[in-house]
Amino acid sequence: MKKREYFPLISALEEIAGKNKIMMHMPGHKGGKGFSESFRDNLLRFDLTELPGLDNLHKPSGVIGRSMDACAKAFGAIKSFFLLNGSTSGIHAMLLSCFKKGDRVLVSRNCHYSVINGLILFEIEPVFVMPCYNEEWQLVIPAGAEEWEKALYNNPDVKGAIVTSPDYYGLCAPVSELAGMMHASGKLLLVDEAHGAHFAFSRKFPPTALSSGADMAVQSFHKTLPALTQAAVLHVGSTRVDIGTVQKAVSMLTTTSPSYMIMASIEYACGLVGTEGEKIYGHLLERLEIMKKELSAMDKLRLIPDELNGFERDPSRIVVNTANSDISGFDLARILSSEYGIYAEMADEYNVVFITTLSDGEGEISALQQSLKEIDRKIGRGKRGTRSEKIFYSGGCIMPDRWSYLQCSVNIPLIESEGYRSAGIVTPYPPGIPVLCPGETISKEHIGCLSRLYLAGADIHGLMGAGRAEDGGNLEDLLISVLPR
Repeated sequence: MKKREYFPLISALEEIAGKNKIMMHMPGHKGGKGFSESFRDNLLRFDLTELPGLDNLHKPSGVIGRSMDACAKAFGAIKSFFLLNGSTSGIHAMLLSCFKKGDRVLVSRNCHYSVINGLILFEIEPVFVMPCYNEEWQLVIPAGAEEWEKALYNNPDVKGAIVTSPDYYGLCAPVSELAGMMHASGKLLLVDEAHGAHFAFSRKFPPTALSSGADMAVQSFHKTLPALTQAAVLHVGSTRVDIGTVQKAVSMLTTTSPSYMIMASIEYACGLVGTEGEKIYGHLLERLEIMKKELSAMDKLRLIPDELNGFERDPSRIVVNTANSDISGFDLARILSSEYGIYAEMADEYNVVFITTLSDGEGEISALQQSLKEIDRKIGRGKRGTRSEKIFYSGGCIMPDRWSYLQCSVNIPLIESEGYRSAGIVTPYPPGIPVLCPGETISKEHIGCLSRLYLAGADIHGLMGAGRAEDGGNLEDLLISVLPR
């Protein structure tokens, strides 16, 4: 092999990092802009092992323990645990520490696929609560308190619930109502708050999961705060949870070679927003409000409002809707990146999501504002028509055991899969919210939805056998893994 062939990843990273681009995506430090010069300069020097004076993550009694205690105080938690494998490990630790094999648990169907993996791993049975759908905005919205109450009434034997709040689009579930409902029945409420680590530091944000009564919540610091990728924190919010059990679960799921760089970035983020967050977020949200007023005059593109169907939405999460235009969300994201050097966090058929953080300044926000106004002038008014294009369809779901999930599957053409049970998770990524869960019966609606997403340009995990449609792939060649009949 030639020398350059040993470095494909580094070469790609150098190319991307060398572009003059605007990062409207995670991580929240935005290429290091959210870190102080001193922190950036010392970061690689912080890549150390458990030397004297540096404590041990698996038995914290010194500086790591004090750092986690400071984090807990800042977030209003009884106890906080640093996570080095993102919120995924926190979700798994919550499930492992709170439920037993065979327990039934209410689960929001628009959960991240890490929740599904955790359910399979620990053999916990989900009772899915289906989200709603807003046809005007072509957007999945959280299930309301009534849907959760009905699910609890019909399934009184469940041990608790796990809900996603906020979701990828910034929409918040009715956590306070859920907490009251679950606790009145003697059950636990766990919250995947991966996208809401910043909520605690400004009164202009929606309430945090802990302040709303959640027993535990997991947050991805790296998504919205100045912290390295994989940096996350698990918070315990009530005495209904046994802290010793949680600590064992976190330790079981954590590397024995923890990264001091990631832990240092968690502490950095916590210290920064804990001391200056209210002021910094105040400035950011004021500037975003000016941008929203300016962009409200657009003719074809629209901004998702900060409240939708009675659900609060993160005001720092900018979501642009293309339903009234002649382009898709995927098209808009491609135009922004190729012609304007602005890279969004994700796109779907009708929406593009931009993550703004305290690391973004006037230059970045102005560039996004002006680019959207210019694109709005160039594109045409809607020719596609507004249709109910859901991505969730209620199919019967019998979750397979670990062995069946890992070993017992066959691949068949997607277009011939109606009536089979999916063997794996099938999801556009991002956002990583499954269209099909393992064990879910495949309907013609699922096939139509996945076909539509594929042809629109989505990157779909769980389908194989064909390249991306934009690269000449054919729908007929798509394969899906199913469980034998």
